[in-house]
Amino acid sequence: MTAISRRVISALLAFAGPLALALSGGKASRRPATASAGPVKHVGATENFGRELRALRNVEVSPELVSDIETELRWGLIWHDFERSMQAEVDRIFAPALALAECEDFSDLRDLIGLPDTAEYALVV
Repeated sequence: MTAISRRVISALLAFAGPLALALSGGKASRRPATASAGPVKHVGATENFGRELRALRNVEVSPELVSDIETELRWGLIWHDFERSMQAEVDRIFAPALALAECEDFSDLRDLIGLPDTAEYALVV
């Protein structure tokens, strides 16, 4: 049973009890309830998530909710672009330091910095 169907069943059960009581004229049923309408445990996305999401296409949504979601998506896009530009700037600034970290020994470091080899400065005794 999927998370959405469990929530729908739980909502229907929560709605059906008071409705049956109202339709019966306030007389309680003789049979005990078989399922409680307690909270449903969240299980996350399942393999049926795509089908469940497509099933929600025809659900009516308030314009305020759509407006809020659009605003959140715009801010998300702005933040994403900002992070990408900042990462490019960080990469540009720290590229020389990253090259230093890749040096395995002092000769690689001398080559990177542009210092001549120490063999040229050997002292003659």
